[in-house]
Amino acid sequence: MDKKDFSDLEDQIMSTVTNALKAIDFANLKRDISDKTEDTLNEFKSKFNEYSEKIESKYRTINKKAKNDISTYISKRPVGSISGVIYTVFGSIGSLIFGFLVFIFLIFMIFLGGVIANIYIAFGVLFAFFAVSLGLLLRGVNLRKRVKRFKTYVRFIEDNSYCLIKDLARFAKEKEAFVIKDLNKMINLGMFLEGHIDEEKTYFMLNDEVYGDYLNLKKQQMDKEKLNKKEEVNEDENCSEKEKLNSIIKMGRSYIEQIKAVRNELYKEEVAIKLDKLQSVANQILNYVEKNPKKLQEVNKFINHYLPITIKLINSYKELNNQLVQGENIKNAKSEIEKSIDLIDNAFENLLDDLYEDVVLDISTDISVLKTLFKQEGLTEEDFKK
Repeated sequence: MDKKDFSDLEDQIMSTVTNALKAIDFANLKRDISDKTEDTLNEFKSKFNEYSEKIESKYRTINKKAKNDISTYISKRPVGSISGVIYTVFGSIGSLIFGFLVFIFLIFMIFLGGVIANIYIAFGVLFAFFAVSLGLLLRGVNLRKRVKRFKTYVRFIEDNSYCLIKDLARFAKEKEAFVIKDLNKMINLGMFLEGHIDEEKTYFMLNDEVYGDYLNLKKQQMDKEKLNKKEEVNEDENCSEKEKLNSIIKMGRSYIEQIKAVRNELYKEEVAIKLDKLQSVANQILNYVEKNPKKLQEVNKFINHYLPITIKLINSYKELNNQLVQGENIKNAKSEIEKSIDLIDNAFENLLDDLYEDVVLDISTDISVLKTLFKQEGLTEEDFKK
């Protein structure tokens, strides 16, 4: 290889290295630009978020102020702010002028009343104008005082949407009854555009929204009170029914104890077996009613009539059995009582059976449903035979 070939090789190497360095520099430059661009974007994004938060915060503040701004709910020109001044000015001027003239004419009347015939008529006209002027002055003073009280009320309310009337009266240094009357007058005149006073004359509410919330809250409280009252009534009724049930059950147990006492004295007699059966059936009836209070009405006669008559019969049987001489009449009476006890046993058994009528009906219904379901599923004995 000659010198020229090596020279070309050197040029090629230098060119390759140069291009590589340029590529490296360009990559670095690109990376730097990318990094700087990202930093700029991040900085811009951060400032934009900060600016957005400030705008949002400012908007919330403005919105809150606008929401709580009571100027929305009060008259910008309350009644009497202009007319009160006009009445006061004209009333003052008229009172001074016509008052002075009335005074002058009064002097003339004292000294020249008999000379000038029409002086009394002129005095009457001037006095009438003086009275009207004085009325205008008083009217203007009252209107200006009301406007002043209105501004006092507004100053106390500030950004609140409601306040206690007694606190407002204390701040205005007026009686509470007067403030209530004053506020009602201002509401009727439109000085408070959406003002309301609650039924109890306790709160003054500045706008319809707060008054609506008050009415809803009051309705909820009334509904809650009605519900509580209804629950109390139901509880009282339940307690009354429970007490009634316990009282009747206690009475029934007392009758059964009396039957048991007579039975213990007649243990040697055949009637004792009948009394044992009678006690057992009566106990079952009471136990069933105790568990099913709704059936109390059905056994009312059993407890209040049948058992007392039964007690009377078996006590009579005991007295007859205690007689030393058992004559024909006594034996016949005892026999009749024994037959009656058999009749009573049978009646009590029928009553107990009637009480279980609903239970039997429920059981029959359940069995019928089961049979239908088994038949639909092919689980009956006939299905297996098929």
